[in-house]
Parts: sequence; C-alpha cells; structure tokens
Amino acid sequence: MLEENKERLSKQEYDKIGDMLLELMGDCPYIPKDAKIKYNSKDVGKCVCIFTTGGNIKSKNVLGGFTAELTLQIAYKSSPQGNGAMIDAQNVLEKITGWLRDFENFPRLTGGRKITDITTGASFPTIDDVEGDTATVYASNVVMEYEVD
Repeated sequence: MLEENKERLSKQEYDKIGDMLLELMGDCPYIPKDAKIKYNSKDVGKCVCIFTTGGNIKSKNVLGGFTAELTLQIAYKSSPQGNGAMIDAQNVLEKITGWLRDFENFPRLTGGRKITDITTGASFPTIDDVEGDTATVYASNVVMEYEVD
C-alpha cells in the first residue's frame, strides 16, 4: 500500500488556525479565570498552552479547498501542592479537552474553514521551569481535522 504524499500546512495557515484556537479557547468555561491562554509558549503562573506540533493537507478538492489535519498539544500549567491539588489540576485539563472533543456544532472559522473533528488523548504530567517558576504541566495530545471551502 502506498503512503499518501501529504503537503505541509503553510505558515499563513498556521497563523490563521492559531488565531482561531486562541479565540475558541477563550470561550472554554473550564479555563480558570486567573489562567492566561498562550499559543506556542508558556508563561509564569497558571496558563493554558496550545502548541502546534505538526499539520498537513490530507486532500484537496477540485474547487481549491482542502481537508487538513493539525496535531496539537493542549497543556495546563499550574503549581499544585499535594495530591488533591494535583488531581484537581489534571482534572482542569481533562475538562478542557473533553469540552473540545464533545462539540456537536463546531464554530465556523475564518476564510471558509470548518472544524470537522477533534480527538484527544489521555493527559500526562511533566515538571516545567519558566523563568524560575517551577510548575506541574498536564498535557494532552489533540488532533483537529478541518476543511477549507
């Protein structure tokens, strides 16, 4: 079986999708009020981070549109102290990714883009240090598929 020859997403496409993801995550009711939302970066204190880890055009249509797949990592960075707080912090991320996964009517995106599916993986912890701020980061791998008219 031949492997598909997939075309990488352009920088402009990443920029458009990045803006959309920031806007979409701004609507998530499970992000703590005191947490910042960051794209491809982390910040001191609590933050929800959206990292793009790769993307490609899966197929093109005859009208110039395409179906694309973007691999992301969604993370929640905080400084939980003790087992209960760590469980609560991981639960924040689980609620955020569950909210993304359970959309029934995905929002329409700019430029004729439409999300068709979001799948999420299990969360996992890491320890992180940003500017001397040691924190626990819970992350989940996410795949977003979308179409462009």
